[in-house]
This record gives sequence, structure tokens and C-alpha cells, in this order.
Amino acid sequence: MGSEGKLHDLRKKYGKVFSVKIGSFKVVIAGDTASVKELLVRKSADYAGRPPLYSFLRSTFDGKDIAVGNYSPAWKFHRKIFVAAIRRYLSDKQVVEKTIAEQATKLTQYFEDQNLKDFDPANMLMESIANVSCRILFGKRFDSSHSDFKELLKLNDDFFSDYEINTQRFILDFFPVAKYFPFRAYQLMNNMLDQVYEILRRQLKIQERESSNSTEIDSLTGSFLQERAVAENEVGAEERVAFLSDEYMLSNMRDMFVAGYDTTSSTLRWAIAFLVHHPKIQKEVQNQLDEVVGKDRVPNLDDLPNLPLVQAMIMETQRLGNVAENTIPHYTLKDTTLAGFRIPKDTIVFATLAQVHLDPGCWENPYSFNPHRHIDADGQLITNTGNFLPFSAGRRVCAGEALAKVRERC
Repeated sequence: MGSEGKLHDLRKKYGKVFSVKIGSFKVVIAGDTASVKELLVRKSADYAGRPPLYSFLRSTFDGKDIAVGNYSPAWKFHRKIFVAAIRRYLSDKQVVEKTIAEQATKLTQYFEDQNLKDFDPANMLMESIANVSCRILFGKRFDSSHSDFKELLKLNDDFFSDYEINTQRFILDFFPVAKYFPFRAYQLMNNMLDQVYEILRRQLKIQERESSNSTEIDSLTGSFLQERAVAENEVGAEERVAFLSDEYMLSNMRDMFVAGYDTTSSTLRWAIAFLVHHPKIQKEVQNQLDEVVGKDRVPNLDDLPNLPLVQAMIMETQRLGNVAENTIPHYTLKDTTLAGFRIPKDTIVFATLAQVHLDPGCWENPYSFNPHRHIDADGQLITNTGNFLPFSAGRRVCAGEALAKVRERC
């Protein structure tokens, strides 16, 4: 039985909000809509921490990271710089659209080349999305034709596809003393991280050379480096420079690569599966694309406001597919409460996003695939229900949400 099956049994026995002791940590599961919203939104500040798990610290140079770094004034400053760099990169729509359009064209050509034969699009989707992620991170010179790209993809795929090893690592993290023993799960993780960061360091050095010789920035890493160069020449900007150090940038680069290609490719696989089984919706989506975009070009960012059904289809895929069923674990920064229960400081808390997305109190017929639920009577996209949380919410909402939406919708 998988971990989700075990959680289901525990919820059935103890209720939708319950606690367990695992190793050195008290763990609370928020398993209903009210408790998830209380945790993520109403008491976001109380639950904004990240636990000091060994795999978190080891993979991020002791927390120099947006996703799993602990909440603090330093973390907030780091996130602000990170989000500003993403926005600046996305402001050049021509570069972003060209990057995504190239891969979209190759992907559709691959589908056409199958000539109605049965095929599994998973690997091609993952490679295409990884191509987009790497082009965004490193610019046009780094894609699937590059040996480092293939090695980076293989290292992550080999590691994250091993369910047994990942389960062992997850459990070991709750026992801090485990890091001192030669457990295979940790050895494999450390070996993977060393190799990944060696590749990313190489690419960072190349980006530094290229950005110093050009005023044109065509990558997110280049945008970070430009930000650092500006800060280094400003009086009193030492703190900003520190949060743009190589270790911070390397952690962010790894986050962008791993989270970007895995979740986006999973979302697209779910979208294909849902559309195959709902041909009527598939036809409606195609009709809207034909009407707005036509058959002679690929969609661009300016088309999005006129493609509400396409966007709604992606939202419904995220809601029903639940690529991320639970949030990254939160960590209480103070004594607080949840659903009327006392939750002490330094408690690990998981928010079960899938419970919100499948709650019949939030969604009519929640197990049905119905993109029209995200469109109002005037044909406009509904984006403010408060019950749609694929990127989490509150202080720990995904910092790369804007970039993820561009990748999925273009």
C-alpha cells in the first residue's frame, strides 16, 4: 500500500486533522478544506517555516533556497530578489515565446510523425519541457543536444523514479541522527547532488563569461547575474549581493529545473489523458484555438485573454490530476492552533491540497472533468474561488508560479 493509501486509512480512523509522532518530530496532517485554508492563508505566518530535514539542508547548501529554506527576514529578501528576476525575464515576451514555440512545434511534429500509431508521449513531453526549462535557465545554447543536459535529466530521473529509495529517505529525514550513518538512500542522494551541482556550476561559469561580454540577456541565470553585477556596484547593497551568491543561485537553478520540468510535464500528461477520454471537450478546445489562433501559427502570450477554455482546461487538469497532492512540509514558527487543536512550535505540518480540490463542498461533482466550471456566465475565466491551490497559497506560495503558468499555457 502506498503512502496515500496509508494516509487515507489514518484519516478514516482518526479524522481529517490528526497528528503522529515520527522519529524526533511531531507531524500534523491537515486533511480537509477548512484546516488547509487556516494553515496556508489565515495563519500563514504561524506555519511559514520549513523543517530542518537533512535532505532539505544537504540539497540547498544549508537552506540557501526559496522552496525549502526556513522563513526569516533573510528568506523574504531572497524571495523578493528571485521573483523580481523572474518578472524581468518574463517581461521580454519575444524571448519567452520563441523558446516555448520552438519546443511546441517539435512536439506537435513528433505527434504527427506517429501517424496514428499507439505511442506513449511521456518521455518526449519530459524532454520538451526540460528543454524549455533549460533554455529559460541557460539560454539558447543549452538543450537536449548538449551532453550536460542529458546527464542532468538522467540523474534526476534515476533518482526520483526510485520509489523505494525515496520512501526510505523520507522516513530517515525524521531521524536527525540518521545522517551520520551510511544509509544507501542518503549515499545515493549525496552522489546525485554532487554530480548535479557540478554540472550547474559549469553552466553558471559559462553564463558569467557570456553575460560579461554581452548586454543582451536571454536567460534567467543571466538575469540573476545582471542583478548581482548591479548590486556589486551599489553602495550599501552587500545584503543583496550575498543573496545572489553562487550557492543561492545554484540552489535556485536546481529548483527551477527539477520542479519546472517534472510538474509541468506531469500536468501535460494528465491533460492528454483527460482530453482523450473527453473528446467533446477536446473538440471545444480545438475549435477555440482555431478561432483565436488559426492553423498557421502557434499561440502566444497575447492570445491568452481570448482563450478562456484552454486556460480552464489546464486549471481543471491541475485540480483533478493533483500533480502535487500535498504541500512541501510546513513548520510552525510559534505555538498556534489548527481546527481548534493546539499545535506547538517546531511541528511539521502537511497540507493535503487534493482534499480541497476534490471537496464536494467546494466543487460540484468534483471527480468529473469539467473545464467549464472555471468559466463564468460571461465566458470569462474564474480565478478567485479560493479553492484552487495547485501552487499552494499564503507566504509559501510557489515563487515560480508565473513562470510555470507561461510554460503550461503557451
